[in-house]
Formats: sequence, structure tokens, C-alpha cells
Amino acid sequence: MSGTDVETRGIYIDIKGVRDRPTVVIGISVDDLFEQVVTDFDFGDAALAKDLRVNRFEDEVRGLLARCARESRRVFAFSRRFLDTVWSHTCLGGALAAVHEDAQELALLWHVKSERAGTSGWSLADFLADMGQPQPRHLGTRHTTSRLRYVEQQLNRHGAYDAISGGAKAKWTKVLQQNESDTRGTRELVLYAARELALADSAASVNCK
Repeated sequence: MSGTDVETRGIYIDIKGVRDRPTVVIGISVDDLFEQVVTDFDFGDAALAKDLRVNRFEDEVRGLLARCARESRRVFAFSRRFLDTVWSHTCLGGALAAVHEDAQELALLWHVKSERAGTSGWSLADFLADMGQPQPRHLGTRHTTSRLRYVEQQLNRHGAYDAISGGAKAKWTKVLQQNESDTRGTRELVLYAARELALADSAASVNCK
């Protein structure tokens, strides 16, 4: 497969969770189809309320790796966070590392080659804004941990999603919306950067003839 074919066939991942704990939600985008899986059983009732699948984190990663092998795909995620989380909480870090691609590194390579302004400190939102595709401001990407902790506290206190406060339900909805936005955004960034790099390489090849 050519470089751009690899990106087009990629499995795009974004995770949301609380620092130093296993992931709560995995967003998965393949061929522009999106799915969310809740991997923390403390949020199981909140998952069912949104018709989301619930699965152990390690089992979900194992399934992703099996799909990569079966369909000759690679996994793309922004930064090393997903890979580091798998290393920390499963025995599958080495297997994932063999098929993992860092979307941030690809975006930085595109910026370097095109003499754009991106740096290693840029977030996914920064790169998407530079592409003219800013993420919705109301999602507040820096509030994920506090939102998840509040939802968890409410679930522990009331025992069922239907019984938690409206504010907690709104926070859960925003976490899921943010996860979807970041998963789809990672795919858009990688496909855009791959196309730009392919065009740059093609132009350079022509100029050398």
C-alpha cells in the first residue's frame, strides 16, 4: 500500500479518562464510521443510557490489534497517550507499538516541510484550527477529568444514570461529544497532512528531473 492508502485505511483512536487510571471511553473511527466504547465498568449505566458498548480496556485493545492483523490496518492516535496507556494498563504495549502511528508527529512533519508554524506544543485543536477546521469551543477540552470525576461521583451516590443530576448528564454528554470530535479530528488531520506531504514529495520529484 502507498503512504496515503495506509492513512485512509487507518483505525483512528481517541481516549478519554482520568490521569493515572485506565481509560473510560475509547472513540474509534474506521472508514469514516464512528463508534464509542466505555471501558470503565463504573460508567456502565451511563454507557447503556447512550446505547454504547461496554468492554474491558484490554479486551478492546486486543480486538483492535486483531483487526489490524486481519485487515492490514494501522492505528493512528494524536500523541503517544493511547500507546502509553496501553503500556501502563495491559500486556499489549509491544503489540500496539508495532502498528501505532503518532498523528502529532505526522502533522509536525507536514508543518516542517511546508514551513508552517506548528510546534511540538501544539494540541490537536491547534492543528485543526490551522487547517480551518476549529473544534466547537463549548466542548472545553481541558475539563475532561473534572467532568468524568463529577459523573462518577454522581453515579456512585445515586446508583443509576437516571437518578444523577442534569448537570452530571450534561457533563457526560460533553465528554462523549469531545471524544467524537477528537477522534474524527485526528482522522481529518492525518488525511490532510498525508495528502499535503504526498503533493510536496511529488513536486520535489518533478523538480529534480
